[in-house]
Amino acid sequence: MTAIAEQAGASIGTLYDYFPDKQALAMALKAQYTEESDAHWKALLRNPKSLTRTALADLFVEGALTLVRERPAYLPLMGAPAVYTRTQALRRPLRKTIVGALRTMNPKLPEDTAFIKAEVIVQLIKGLWSVYREAAPRERDKVVEEFKQLMRLYLMETLQ
Repeated sequence: MTAIAEQAGASIGTLYDYFPDKQALAMALKAQYTEESDAHWKALLRNPKSLTRTALADLFVEGALTLVRERPAYLPLMGAPAVYTRTQALRRPLRKTIVGALRTMNPKLPEDTAFIKAEVIVQLIKGLWSVYREAAPRERDKVVEEFKQLMRLYLMETLQ
């Protein structure tokens, strides 16, 4: 907590006024990053009609990596033992954003099916983060390419 206070430019006492321990701080950061993530995806998926299926697949992968590159604490925090789970209601906006993009690109896709596919896409992104976090820096480009291929194949089937 001392190192965190120093990095934040705050006194340790001030930090403890807001967060009783590292677990509480991690939970607050995870909540903040989750809100930022929802806004990030909403902006990225604003105009899916202009994208090809391949471009959309790559956008999911690159968009996920943009989040973790812009917030260096994101990956370690997502892998931390602090359990942060959102209720289904709080998880729904991100899934709805993805559903909207999928159904814009394939209007025949039933909404319930699109929600399942959105959940799979979210889990693929989480898998990307997990493998990327554990990969040696020299292997990360290969990991990214593998996940792009996986996402492209999935979206080719999804958006036929």
